[in-house]
Amino acid sequence: MYYLGIDIGGTFIKYALIHKNMKVIKKWKKETQKYETVEAFYDYLCADIYNLNEIELIGVSAPGVIDETSQVMSEAAKNVRIMYKTYVNQEIEKRLHKPTATINDAKAAGLCELKLGQGQNTKTSAYVLIGTGIGGCFCDENGAIQGHDYLAGELSCLPFAMIDGQIVSASRYASMSALITIYNQIANEPLQYGTEICERYLNNEENALKAMNQWCTNIIFVLNTITLCYNPEVICIGGGISEEQWFIQKIQKMYQELIPKRFASLVTTKIKSCQYHNDANLLGAVLYTISNRE
Repeated sequence: MYYLGIDIGGTFIKYALIHKNMKVIKKWKKETQKYETVEAFYDYLCADIYNLNEIELIGVSAPGVIDETSQVMSEAAKNVRIMYKTYVNQEIEKRLHKPTATINDAKAAGLCELKLGQGQNTKTSAYVLIGTGIGGCFCDENGAIQGHDYLAGELSCLPFAMIDGQIVSASRYASMSALITIYNQIANEPLQYGTEICERYLNNEENALKAMNQWCTNIIFVLNTITLCYNPEVICIGGGISEEQWFIQKIQKMYQELIPKRFASLVTTKIKSCQYHNDANLLGAVLYTISNRE
């Protein structure tokens, strides 16, 4: 028997058949399509499942705030907005007839790192996932901390600045989209991808150096906030950029330099790259389902 992981994203829905030793056996994906009805969306989600008769349980990773009953409590990207106020477990179980549990996507990634990756054997850990937006997860030794209203780790809405009397969140300053915005404002050149800016940075282009330093400083602001509010043993950084060793080394160096001086001699929190990348949400979702059945 195998486990099935499902990672629902705004662009793709990813699937993985996972062995009981937590090794991925088979992966596939399909585009996330916008549907006008809940029934049509979940019918599409549950179609084309391989080896269904060999699947023991299902773990689902999904965007948004998700409570313990699997109700989606906040809206997300337009292609998955139809999930708002639905109960994911029930919708999948009535179609696939397998035990199912659902967890927020960032919390799934954090749980994967806690159980299998860089967070193993820690009592406190935090995970910062840098992509189009910015996601987060706080863990203790038992698993992902949900918070009273399931909002713990929602770094995308972390207050970062005040502009015209309005609070502006960290996603506007510390995401990959933010790096692109910062560079385009400095260079007055409309680049579309963060990878282009990283290449220019590594080639010592002046505008890219300025943009990267500003962006990394913004990320340090987020890491310092986590350190002072939770003080975990380790903060792991995920997302595509975290696979670049130069980036992790730069963040580690700047973190040490920009820790508040009064605590500089006290802070022992380590900054690391996540060990799992593309499979983290899938594995974490399955781990969450297993833990719910124990």
